[in-house]
Amino acid sequence: MMQIVAETLEVLAIKDKDASHSDLFGRSAFNRYYYAPFLITRETISEMKSNWKGTAHAEIPNLLVKGLRKPAAAIRTQVKVGLIDHGDKSRILGEFNSTGQELAQLLREAYDARIAADYEPELKIHKDGNIITLKSYSLSSAKNWPRRTRQLCSLLLRGWEDIGLA
Repeated sequence: MMQIVAETLEVLAIKDKDASHSDLFGRSAFNRYYYAPFLITRETISEMKSNWKGTAHAEIPNLLVKGLRKPAAAIRTQVKVGLIDHGDKSRILGEFNSTGQELAQLLREAYDARIAADYEPELKIHKDGNIITLKSYSLSSAKNWPRRTRQLCSLLLRGWEDIGLA
């Protein structure tokens, strides 16, 4: 849902000839493009562990990098009882950790763009044809955040199952 709003705001920012209007629409588009992956991730982590649903925005990347380690250690039990071997354990944990790290990085970048859009009005949106940027972020890249987040969250849930926690 947030992505639909962001895409509409992006179109308005591109089409509007008034620079101040483009700035406002573009900032709002970055904001909505941030909230799409945030909400997707929040739903995913709450499926993994219900008490993670209330994790603060800025803390979710830390949870994805550090907080998943302790539950992921449950895979040791599978090795002990012979369900998987050490090679599978290493592969599963490696994939799980790299997915968490990639998602954390995506969320950090999206959050940084959102903070700039919401709290740094002195930083203006730059419009070059159909390309809108703020700091080093472009709306065309931000448009991919929700899609990539869904992919990564799907991998996290699969890894959660592989570890035996689902």
